[in-house]
Amino acid sequence: MRRIMFVFILMCVSIGVYGQTAGDALRYSYWTYAGSARYMGVAGSMGALGGDYSSIINNPAGIAAYRRSELTFTPVIHIAGVDSEFNGSEYSDKRTTVNVSQAGLVFASAKSGDWKSVNFGIGYNRLADFNNQFNYRGETEGSIADYFLELANGLTLEQLSDYDSGLAYDTGLIYQPNASDPTNYENDFLPGDRTNKSQTISERGSLGELNLSIGGNMNHKLYVGLSVGIPFVDYRLSKTFTESEADVDIPYYQGVNFAEGLTTSGVGVNVNLGFIYRVNQVVRLGGAIHTPTWISLTDSFNSSLDFEYFNNGAGGTNTSESPIGTFEYKMKTPWRFMGNAGFIIKKSGFISLEAEWVDYSKNKYNYDSDFSTTAILAIEEETNNQIKTIFQSGLNLKIGGEYVIRKLYRVRAGYALMGNPYVNNAGMFSDSRLSVGLGYRKDNFFIDMAYSRLMREQTYVPYVLTSGFQNGPVINNNLSADNIILTVGFKFGGKRAK
Repeated sequence: MRRIMFVFILMCVSIGVYGQTAGDALRYSYWTYAGSARYMGVAGSMGALGGDYSSIINNPAGIAAYRRSELTFTPVIHIAGVDSEFNGSEYSDKRTTVNVSQAGLVFASAKSGDWKSVNFGIGYNRLADFNNQFNYRGETEGSIADYFLELANGLTLEQLSDYDSGLAYDTGLIYQPNASDPTNYENDFLPGDRTNKSQTISERGSLGELNLSIGGNMNHKLYVGLSVGIPFVDYRLSKTFTESEADVDIPYYQGVNFAEGLTTSGVGVNVNLGFIYRVNQVVRLGGAIHTPTWISLTDSFNSSLDFEYFNNGAGGTNTSESPIGTFEYKMKTPWRFMGNAGFIIKKSGFISLEAEWVDYSKNKYNYDSDFSTTAILAIEEETNNQIKTIFQSGLNLKIGGEYVIRKLYRVRAGYALMGNPYVNNAGMFSDSRLSVGLGYRKDNFFIDMAYSRLMREQTYVPYVLTSGFQNGPVINNNLSADNIILTVGFKFGGKRAK
């Protein structure tokens, strides 16, 4: 268990030479699924029912259930909050953003013969929201200077990273005590020295997907569908770590400010297949297979370090900044397998269930390019091995329902429990979502509203020492995401398939 936990901690440390960690792979494969207000109101459990553009995310056969063409648009207010616990103290942060959760256009076409309709769709769904921010502060043993020292020892000056240990050397936070040993470094800290630490971590961006889909309705009994997804990655990370003396005087040392920035952009592709079988007037059963998503990504990263010192009665600050680095690479996310069930309660509504299985340990990086070196490919192998070690398969479960009032009004509720992607709960991870919703529907127009709340617990560590991860701060985060969703939709054209 200790080894598993240690690997997890490595996922949370500084950006380093390249920005890819096992945690980054999870970011682009662990989807929170935003969508239309109806879809969100039932916790995304509509895969066996279809007739809502966002249900195509789960099961592309849902597009075949449309009887008329439809245009929808969904803005969302996203309120991300984090309560952080560190050394017995709690710190709260909150950030509000307004985004597009979903937009879709479906063309329904009635046919004669066994195929009652063949429908086409194009639209956008937000798969994950990265907007988040938290902070902490407190006093603990050790210093981030010890982390830089471990990174540097065993390397010559030319081998030090421009993005962490090299900055520490340039500013004097670490130094070479003996010129005859060019791979040995020291700092001014003694075992047991304590420092005040604080950090602000800010994340921005999203994972959105352009979706092209086609589906057919065979005799109102079997619905089949295929979709091609083109996901777009936009991720920005900013971290500022500050440290200063505590009660004990440390020679020369006054404080450190270490800032890191990472921007990741990319585009990918996936293909999804699904079916829905209408067992009878009440029961609908469905299933879907999602291929891996192949994504091409580009990282842009930089860091800077300020070392405040005091020497011979005078103080000062040494500053060093890294160049702006870029790195292009690819990654492949896991296959996804989904099973859906829906139960129609006459004209009073429905109950829907869904299970999704994903093996997160199958995430894989590919750094191979014309500029790859032996060292870069070794990092690729190490990171992919970390992914296999720290992650496992997860089963995501969803349940939801809709109740119809006087034909025009809808009341909805749903709950989702996401499977833990970490082996032995190494990430101290839990994730659940609760949602409610309302709707009003006429023949050619509808409007839906929903509120959903995501609740997640996770551990964060800013740096780790190989001598034992307890030497770095350990922060326990309770994350919440409140979403207020509004969908406006219009139905038009066509005759109902007979």
